[in-house]
Amino acid sequence: MEYKKAQPAGGERACVLCKGADPAQVTALDDLIPAGRSRFIAVTKHLVAVPTFGCFVPGYLLIVPRTHVLAFGQLPAAALEETRALVDDLATRLHVIYRLPILAFEYGLASPGLRRIEHAHWHLLPSVADLAGWLGRRLDGQTLGSLADLPADHSYIAVRSQDKILRVYSAGRDGDEARRTHERIRLRRAVAMLDPRIDDANWDWAEHRRADLIAATVTDLATSPATR
Repeated sequence: MEYKKAQPAGGERACVLCKGADPAQVTALDDLIPAGRSRFIAVTKHLVAVPTFGCFVPGYLLIVPRTHVLAFGQLPAAALEETRALVDDLATRLHVIYRLPILAFEYGLASPGLRRIEHAHWHLLPSVADLAGWLGRRLDGQTLGSLADLPADHSYIAVRSQDKILRVYSAGRDGDEARRTHERIRLRRAVAMLDPRIDDANWDWAEHRRADLIAATVTDLATSPATR
C-alpha cells in the first residue's frame, strides 16, 4: 500500500494531536501533569502514548501516531507492527498496576469532517466494558489476524477486547455513511454506559476533562518513556 499522509484542515499546526505527539511542544495537557513528570507514557519511532482528556478511569491512555493520519489503517506496515507491540506492552503494564482487564479501541473515521479530533488515536484503558459484544449487536464485524489487516480505504471501528482478540466493524464505505454511523455510535459513551465504575454522564472528554485522573494516571505509570 502506498502511504499517503493526510493533511488536517488548516495545516498540521491546527491539529491538537499533531502538537500533542511532538515532544518539542508544550500543550494544554502539560498544565494538568504533576510537577516533574512528562505527559508521555511512551515514545517510539512512530507513536506516543499520553493520558487523555476525559480520563474517566485512572490508566486511560491514547496511542497517537506522530505523523498526521485520520485512521491507523492508513499507516504503513512497520508503524502498525509498532502499534501492536506498544498496545501489548502498555496493556500488560496497565493490568499489572490496576489488576483489571484492558480494553483497546479505535474509531477509524477515514473521511475528514466527521469529528472534533481528526487525527488517529487508539484508546487503551482498564475496563470490564464488553464493547465488542455491544458493537456486534449493531454493526457487521469480523475477527482480524493483525492490525495490518485494518481497512485503508474506508471507515471502521476496531476493538482489541479484554481477551486480546482483535475485531473490526464497518463504519461506512463513504463519508456520508460514516457520518451516520458516528451520529448514532459514540464509543466513549458506550464504554461509560457498559462499565459500572463509570458515571456515564461524564463520557464527553470536552466537558469532563478529569484533571485528577490524568494526574493519577501519570503518577501510577511514572517511568522514563519507553523508546523503541
